[in-house]
Amino acid sequence: MSVSAYLSGALILISGIALSGCFSSGQADYAQQAKRTSLGDLANKRSSETVASVEMSQTQRSAKLAHIYQQLLTLEPDPEIRTHVEYRLAQINTESFETQSYADLDDESQTDSQVLAKLTQNDAALQKLITEYQQLLQRYPQRPENEHIQYQLAKALDLQGKLDESLAEVESLLRHYPQTVYLAELNFRRGEIYYNLQNYSAAIQSYKKVLTAQHNQKYQLNSLYMLGWSEFKLNRLANADKAFLQVFEALVASQQSNSDVANLTSDNFTFEKLGSRAQNLAIDTQRVLSISLSQQLQSQSLLTLVNDNQSLPYLGLYQHVLFANLAEFLLDKKLDYDAEQTYRTYIALAPDNIWSARYSLKLLDLYQGQGKFASMHKLKNDYVNQYGLSSTFGVNANKAQQAELLPQLLSFSDEHSRRLYADAQTQQGAQRVSAFAQAASALNTYLQLAKLPQAGNLLTKDILNDEYLFADANFEAKQYQQAIASYYTIAYDATATSAALRKIQQQSAYATTVTVRKILSQHEQSQQNQNQNEQRNNDDYNKLISQRNQLDKDFINQYPSDKRALQLASNAAQYSFDAQHYTDLKYFTDFVLQAHGINTLNDAASSVQTATPLSDAARKQVQFVSQLYANSLYQQEQYAQAEEGYILALQYTDKSTDSWSEMRNLLASSIYFQAQAVKQTQPELAVSQLLRVAQAVPESKYAVNAELDAANLLLEQQRWQEAVDVLKPFQQRYPNHEFSAVIPAKLAQSYEALAQWDLAAEQLLIIVANEKPGALKREAQYTAAEYYLKAGDNNSALSTFRTYAKTYPQPFDVAQEVRFKMSEFYRQSGEANKQYYWFRQILSFDRKQLQQDANAIQARQIELASIAAFALGEAEQRSFAAIKLNAPLQKSLMRKQDAMKKAIGYYQQVLDFQLAKYVPHATYNLAEMYRQLASDMMSSQRPGDLDELALEEYEILLEELAYPFEEKAIEIHISNTQRAWDDIVDQWIEQSFKRLAQMSPALYQKQELTHEVIDAIH
Repeated sequence: MSVSAYLSGALILISGIALSGCFSSGQADYAQQAKRTSLGDLANKRSSETVASVEMSQTQRSAKLAHIYQQLLTLEPDPEIRTHVEYRLAQINTESFETQSYADLDDESQTDSQVLAKLTQNDAALQKLITEYQQLLQRYPQRPENEHIQYQLAKALDLQGKLDESLAEVESLLRHYPQTVYLAELNFRRGEIYYNLQNYSAAIQSYKKVLTAQHNQKYQLNSLYMLGWSEFKLNRLANADKAFLQVFEALVASQQSNSDVANLTSDNFTFEKLGSRAQNLAIDTQRVLSISLSQQLQSQSLLTLVNDNQSLPYLGLYQHVLFANLAEFLLDKKLDYDAEQTYRTYIALAPDNIWSARYSLKLLDLYQGQGKFASMHKLKNDYVNQYGLSSTFGVNANKAQQAELLPQLLSFSDEHSRRLYADAQTQQGAQRVSAFAQAASALNTYLQLAKLPQAGNLLTKDILNDEYLFADANFEAKQYQQAIASYYTIAYDATATSAALRKIQQQSAYATTVTVRKILSQHEQSQQNQNQNEQRNNDDYNKLISQRNQLDKDFINQYPSDKRALQLASNAAQYSFDAQHYTDLKYFTDFVLQAHGINTLNDAASSVQTATPLSDAARKQVQFVSQLYANSLYQQEQYAQAEEGYILALQYTDKSTDSWSEMRNLLASSIYFQAQAVKQTQPELAVSQLLRVAQAVPESKYAVNAELDAANLLLEQQRWQEAVDVLKPFQQRYPNHEFSAVIPAKLAQSYEALAQWDLAAEQLLIIVANEKPGALKREAQYTAAEYYLKAGDNNSALSTFRTYAKTYPQPFDVAQEVRFKMSEFYRQSGEANKQYYWFRQILSFDRKQLQQDANAIQARQIELASIAAFALGEAEQRSFAAIKLNAPLQKSLMRKQDAMKKAIGYYQQVLDFQLAKYVPHATYNLAEMYRQLASDMMSSQRPGDLDELALEEYEILLEELAYPFEEKAIEIHISNTQRAWDDIVDQWIEQSFKRLAQMSPALYQKQELTHEVIDAIH
């Protein structure tokens, strides 16, 4: 084959390789540069040739291709082709080296000399590659393929152990190709090199860049691990700990595809259940983490680490392992106290986790081994409290967890409760109560556990004695609600037949009534500040009252001659009343009254019967139950019957007691509510009843309310004078009473209805004097002024309006009306200066409102401002007209112009307001002032010291001075007349037309054409 033919075939092969090779960007540039026939075209032309099928190994293929490319280079092809050939040759040599190097080195059949020869051969090949890479980079520094070549060079140098040189290439590559596809790998290699060079800070930065690089999955886990080690080497232990946590997270996450691992929970998780590779890394990471923590604050540092990283998704799964490893590490180091502290720290961190219960048992073993019996007792108690049935853990525990903990819970709670009960029996006073409360709580915990179905096989004794101890302990601890349940179970157990149990039942029956009363006493003390209705609406409380009533009835019925039965009935009456069980209340009340020979309240004569002489104790019982029954009638809104009931109860009540005052007040209330019941249907009767309250019980607080209600009812019926007759005396008797504050408003209403305007205004001013600043005070001030006007008292109206105007700038609309009213007062009295003052106030506040909230200015306020501005403009115009122009002209002219400027200012405001009814007039007046000024200048006094020529020149000067003002007057009149084109015509526009006819007759004083002239034109 000729050289040219060989070259063509080789080029075809090159093209195929290049098109499918690694250097895609470089090949694209090459393909775009030539317009001639491409290498691909040559390949297509030869595609019809048959090529024999040859099987070659990767090594053979690389060697063959390298040989071909090397021959091509000796032919000195085109520079671009030569470059591609050299790069491709470097790639082939690299692939060949990676395939052959270090192959079969682990073959045990080879001798040491054979292995050494192989290594020597590999090192030579590697050095040859390095030289080849360096030459390519030197000759072609701008080639896009250099990214891969420099990457290979860095790897090759690393293989040679030339860490500094390899690192330099890596750094160079990252600088020149910051987005390189090898970013993760290069940063990892850089980190490894820095780590080996003990430059841990640089290694940390490199590993962190791996973690943020794309496609970093291959290096992420090792980077996290080495990042932790680098921080550890720098003694930045907290940072190292965080990195090791990330290793754990990555390990667990990597195993989520394994269903056995994915289904693990914190209850059963260990790193040993992960895959073998993950296990080894996890074990090593745990070891170094424990070492790191032991060099810090041990368990406290671990706690901080865990708390600071709660956002990690898997931390909750394995955090108990970290504490266990640390504790075991410390135990290995004979640091028992620190190990104990580690277990305690975890228990405090996750008290409701099953591992806390397990670690508690480990702690218990440690305490027992050290003879720490006090710590053992406390730990057992804490164990029961933390993992018992009512604990958060116990409520949420599954069956397996409950079964695991139940033996310890039973043993610990029984031991603890027995010890506490024995100790409580030795105490006195408040300490005894507290001790029995603790014993009761412990017994309750034990009984709850012992009554579980699954506890049956674990018990070694009958729990009946424990139940009695529990009731007794609760009673001694004044925990009566718990005690009564146990007493009741014992007292009314129908299956009990033994004499001993019946004796206990009798005593327990009374114990239930005593305990119920203790419960009620406790409840009353704790609920003193609560509303009674809230107590009645409490289901638990109502159930308790029903239970107490039944227990008392049972005892009274079974033991009516027992001296305790009468006292029980009295007490039961109170409980029935509290529970609103009025039938039961009647039953117990009748029982007590009949026992003392007193007619029951059902007797018609009960309200007039003479009080029966009784002992103090009996009288108190009678007074107590009869008062309760009267109260029940009151609560049922049977106010007429309640009135009679209180009259009866008061016969047995000592006047010096609080009950006397209370019932007197309730008697007044009963009358008061009788009035309330008929005020809609029989208002006259209601008024009579209300006024009767003060007659029957003058000292009652209802007497005051009733009088005021009577007055209100009279007001509602529009019986104005009668209402005044009630309110005025009330106001005089109770000037400082809280209700007196509203009386002026009610009196004002009445006087208004009676058209007694001056009296109504006086009451309103009382409201103003006493009311806090606000809308009511302001409205009262305004209304009082209006009422004075209606009464014809203009002086009082003026004074009241003036106060309003000075005090209330808002609401804006009302304030402007008041200012206008003030101006009208002074207009009527002929006090122009005061009238103008209020006009100026109107304009001043209008400007302020415009700056603050222009939307608040409505049409009426614009009209008031227009009136004020126009009036002030006219006043200034009159002053202007009154000033005479005397010699010397400039002094008098200056005064006249000043007056004119003021008038113009006000007229300009009128124009700005743009009200059609004022604008034409203001415009006319403006024009007239300019015309008047021109006229007055022409007729002004002439200087007496001028000769004829000088005087003539002075006359010309006056004309020149007056002419612009006359022109200005014409201009303003014209602007006024132009409003006629907008269909605005009034007398002032017509006056402007007339004035223009006088001032400019050539334009405005023309005769209309006659019909003859018009006809002639046509």
